[in-house]
Amino acid sequence: MTYTLEWLKTFDGEIDILNVKMDCLANTIEKNVSQYKYIYQTNMENCPEIILSVPNSSIPHLLGLSREHHVNLPTNNAGSIFEGLKDDWTLERLNKADNGWFNENKFKIVGTLLLYQMLHVMECKFYTTDGILNRRKVGRRFKRDHIYFVVFKLSNGISYTVELSHEKGNQYFPRSLKINDTSVTDCREIELRLINKIRFKPVKTRKVKWAS
Repeated sequence: MTYTLEWLKTFDGEIDILNVKMDCLANTIEKNVSQYKYIYQTNMENCPEIILSVPNSSIPHLLGLSREHHVNLPTNNAGSIFEGLKDDWTLERLNKADNGWFNENKFKIVGTLLLYQMLHVMECKFYTTDGILNRRKVGRRFKRDHIYFVVFKLSNGISYTVELSHEKGNQYFPRSLKINDTSVTDCREIELRLINKIRFKPVKTRKVKWAS
């Protein structure tokens, strides 16, 4: 199956996850979602403009494809993982290499397919963690990971939250994708609109084949 731009715009979260083609997913995400800087205007006095940079290398972390979540990847370099997904890193191979990964992260595949809608502010909400970072229990993880904004979307009865970490100045990047996470209830909703997006070139990355 090919995931077109129109498909991404109207995707409702309903999909047979086991039959997702990872190469189609990765190539579609690269064409329509990643390798862009998204520029937003907010209603926050201390942060009237936010830039969200989404390189290809951020996508594997959102999918739970990292050393912490998958124990038998051919490489742990995020850029190389993304290139592998575009090529021969099939869902079947990922499952066989770590039989616990799929059950733990399957809805992150759905969340990644919802990224277009989330980053284009389509039926989703943005929150700031400002005000709770110093709360001992609630804000501890946000403060540790420098998470200052959260994008929230409810789709097909499941909630998806993309957490944005500070990079430099007013620029942020997507650090993680959480499923049915309740931490967002302690955050403050903000008004935000996308005013521009700018394409940037990917960093050259070594390709790593999946050994047969």
